[in-house]
Amino acid sequence: MENEEISIIIWCQYDLQTSTTQLRLVRADTSEDVLLRDGSFLLRISIDAKTSVLRCFIRHIASGSEAYMQGGPKLRKFVETCLLSGGNQEPGTPEVSGK
Repeated sequence: MENEEISIIIWCQYDLQTSTTQLRLVRADTSEDVLLRDGSFLLRISIDAKTSVLRCFIRHIASGSEAYMQGGPKLRKFVETCLLSGGNQEPGTPEVSGK
């Protein structure tokens, strides 16, 4: 079985008028939009203080299907600085240097 890899660029934009976050997903290799089904997800992020391991748990609400991702300090820094509102962007990122 061959390895498969897909790269997707995700744009998140907060709309002040509607108080919602809009997402746009595009395949990096073809520039085609990636269409998602309507759905709701639970995302739980936890940190094991003893080992500094960060775990991300995601559950699809309708089906109950769930998965875990695990990482260390780099994943934690990424989540804090790039995903959570109020995070400090690193210099040189598009949000800081202009689009």
